[in-house]
Amino acid sequence: MPPNLFSHWRSEIVTHVEGDALKTLYLDSNEILTPTADDLLMYDVILMTKRRFEEEMALDSPLKNVCKCADTECCRCAKDSYHSPLEDLHFLRIIVDEGHDFSSFGRKNNAVFALQKLHVERRWIISGTPSSGLLGVDANTAILETMGGVSDGDCQLVRDILESRRSSGLELHLDPSVRKAALLQERKDLEKLGSIVIDFLNLMPWSNTRLGDDAASWKQYIIPDENGQRKPRSLKSVLETLVVRHRIEDVERDIKLPPLYNQTIYLEPRYHDKLSLNLFIMTLAVNAVTSERVDQDYMFHPKNRGSLNQLITNLRYAGFYWTGFTKDELLKSIDVSRRYLEAKWAIGQDEDECGGLRPGDFDLLQRAIEMGHTVLASPSWRAFSMAHELGMYIDDFPSDVRNAWSLVEGSEFETTNGSMPLLISGAPQIAKAQQHIDIHLYEPDPSSGLGSLGKRTLNKLWQDVQPKPAKKTGLDGDHSSPEWNISKDERALISTSIQKPATLGKRTMSQGKQSPSPRKGAGRRPSDSKLRASSQEIPGKEQPNETLILASALKKSSITSPVMPIEATSPLYHTRLAGTASAKLSYIIDRISILHSTEKILIFYEGDNIAFYIAQTLELLGIQFLIYTGSLSATRKAAYINTFNTTETFRVLLMDAHQAAHGLHIASASRVFFVNPTWQPAVEAQAIKRAHRIGQTKPVYVETLVLTGTLEEAMWKRRKDMSAQEQKRAEKSLLDDNVMARLINEADFIPLSHEEMNDVRKQMAALEYPQKLFGRRSGVIGIGSGDQDLIFPEGLQAPVGKRRVGTNGVMNDVEDSSSKKKRVGFAVPPEGG
Repeated sequence: MPPNLFSHWRSEIVTHVEGDALKTLYLDSNEILTPTADDLLMYDVILMTKRRFEEEMALDSPLKNVCKCADTECCRCAKDSYHSPLEDLHFLRIIVDEGHDFSSFGRKNNAVFALQKLHVERRWIISGTPSSGLLGVDANTAILETMGGVSDGDCQLVRDILESRRSSGLELHLDPSVRKAALLQERKDLEKLGSIVIDFLNLMPWSNTRLGDDAASWKQYIIPDENGQRKPRSLKSVLETLVVRHRIEDVERDIKLPPLYNQTIYLEPRYHDKLSLNLFIMTLAVNAVTSERVDQDYMFHPKNRGSLNQLITNLRYAGFYWTGFTKDELLKSIDVSRRYLEAKWAIGQDEDECGGLRPGDFDLLQRAIEMGHTVLASPSWRAFSMAHELGMYIDDFPSDVRNAWSLVEGSEFETTNGSMPLLISGAPQIAKAQQHIDIHLYEPDPSSGLGSLGKRTLNKLWQDVQPKPAKKTGLDGDHSSPEWNISKDERALISTSIQKPATLGKRTMSQGKQSPSPRKGAGRRPSDSKLRASSQEIPGKEQPNETLILASALKKSSITSPVMPIEATSPLYHTRLAGTASAKLSYIIDRISILHSTEKILIFYEGDNIAFYIAQTLELLGIQFLIYTGSLSATRKAAYINTFNTTETFRVLLMDAHQAAHGLHIASASRVFFVNPTWQPAVEAQAIKRAHRIGQTKPVYVETLVLTGTLEEAMWKRRKDMSAQEQKRAEKSLLDDNVMARLINEADFIPLSHEEMNDVRKQMAALEYPQKLFGRRSGVIGIGSGDQDLIFPEGLQAPVGKRRVGTNGVMNDVEDSSSKKKRVGFAVPPEGG
């Protein structure tokens, strides 16, 4: 089984087996040696991780130099070879959980070679997704939007889904446009199934491939030809001998899952949401008009498909937040548009016949120019874009030091209703102010020195984010058009909108270290407590002794001490986080602040920067979290899941939605949020089933956040209306759906009101429950090594002292060279042996 499922299997055995009724040996690391064959006979079950099994059976096994003799003086163990005791036994059954590796058609992997060395009577695979096109019916029930609750035991619902699948299958014969793609997927699925049948199950006659045997060709008998034809009843008869089937009635009787509530939360986009999304619409509009929708300059030209896909991906990320556009890039876009209109105006006589422009293009480009000027006129947009910060809006920050901490010019503070000014800053800056107050909490004036610290912090920030000279590219040169003196590069408007965003997380957090003790002043601190504060940093800012990590904010919660509350007379007492620049972030923070004390929360995202911004804000509120990314080592992934499921330390788990389809068990979470609506229904269903599964004891509530009046809403509604075959055809890219491609091409600007353009309080996404900023750390003590709250698999621990920034900017473990994983080889039984 995968390492992340080991603890789940172990806990299930403990839960359902009384006493010593089933004697089980647990092997999940090389630190635990395999007993001798005679000793193994005492066990009923051997539970192993896949990696541990492969290393056990490898020719170059890391166990080959391990001596198991009790009397070392009499040891005669061969140190240059290792013979696994597993090879000396005859097993009744081997069960592989999440056995997807056995569906690697055309090549045998390490696990297959290792299994060939064992004597096994029966072989089982447990899998909900043996191939990408073969999904259980629960994948459909999970994504149904309902407020009434859905249970997997709802027989009629399951029957309706199965009938819908059959109807979708009939579309293959009626719609030639989808028949070819569906047939190709079917062939791939059956090829992978054949690999399981031949390489793992060793089922006759399909595995009779050696010379002299009566070989049967899986491809000839099972896989359909180009016309979709196969041998009569061959597939059905094979599946009937392979699959252990359960009647719906039996499942309903034996397995009772709590209800699943799934709903879409429609949010009004706020000021900065609108600005970001409008900039993407502006990019598409300017490109379409200035390229005149012809040749390779046009973004929708087939040769630009990769760039357009990245732009749409970035646009979807912008539904949460985006700072990828630069001031210089925006100025260039406005200049290109202006010169193009001037050139066309000189040719034509009026807007309708302006140099051969299409009807409406003149107005479209003018509106794009106006939008560009609107964005550039926003001091907060300029500041957030330059600093790559998600804006935090703070109420009642000490007025004498407010300007020292502000990312935005003073004119932005003014409000139209005469209310108190807001501080606009970023989460890392606010975290530094929090740390300063915590350290000086017991002095007569904890805010003393806060202003000078703010000035130093922002001065360092602005120095570090100064733009570097642009590198010359192959696009430079004299490519100008004599018509209006603009290069092809400028017509195509190549920009950061079509580039994969840099992961801000690689420069996000410093590893916890001891802070200076609070200086004793008028207030006497409790004698049995110590206070340390964890720090959170920002890209490019001062980070002494930094160890960069996005993996998690690992703050020790098990050792706490009371913190003296801030006096009600202090100007710090009323300081609150009033809102953020992201409608989705504000909603998430409101929900977490209500739920985290009683329920665990699972947040699915797409794009590491989204996790980065959520993590920053949770850090301000002192809410513990883990971030599960694809770059983490297998050991650390298992530790995160095990820790989240079995302890109360971490209340929030942020997970890349595309990492959720690998057999993870996260039934400890009962609240699930999707901050990006997912285009692929299968990805969404698999993610939901991480929490709504056997072992779940609470109702599971799923919320998908969607911004109204945006392309995001159009995408979500289109996905809901698509047939199964349309979804399959557009699985890899929403541009493969003609309706969605047209909606993107025709997208219009989101209107901005006069109020939100001129009143800062109308610009922020206000929190329904403003959060106290100072004196809320509850005596949290520093995190030490950073892993002290994690529960690693038995016998394993995190690599010591070495971590590195991966290619995607996320911190990865770096193992010692002596334990570095190697490609291993296996002794394959000879032909006929």
